[in-house]
Amino acid sequence: MKIHESVEKFLMLIPLLTSGEDAQLAEVDRGLEFINAPIISKLRVLTGFLLREIKDFWRVALLVSTMLYPPEVDTTQDFLDEQFQPEKRRDLFMEVEGAIIKLGLDKVWDVKPIVNGKDIMGVLQLKSGGPLVREWQHKLLAWQLAYPKGTAEECLDWMRETHLKRAKIA
Repeated sequence: MKIHESVEKFLMLIPLLTSGEDAQLAEVDRGLEFINAPIISKLRVLTGFLLREIKDFWRVALLVSTMLYPPEVDTTQDFLDEQFQPEKRRDLFMEVEGAIIKLGLDKVWDVKPIVNGKDIMGVLQLKSGGPLVREWQHKLLAWQLAYPKGTAEECLDWMRETHLKRAKIA
């Protein structure tokens, strides 16, 4: 992933990581409807996926994002202070960095999946891997990010339940 792509994603996550307001956090739900988890867990999933893509460069991307983040306009300050506000930018960086660390995502790219491809193929009753296994690996990683203290057995139970619901609908 290129830094500029991750900067765009961080720009969308900054207000969510700093607000704590349910109305703003509801934005997180899009695309993660398959996980029945609290909104804050879904925010952890989105942030975790981003950090897994950029790994050790996440602080660089966050720094650039905080520099590009729209400033709060205060008509009592002169133009340069309005545009750059170095103290506010530093505080924003530290607030988002702290939120990421509090979510336990600092080294999320080193976390190994708790369920492997063979387990997925067993639940799906497949003889070989393919796009369906890859899709489930993504979903199971999302589940693991949403439930960091979850076990492999809980994850497989969720997969079986979700797969059965999906099979009944189809």
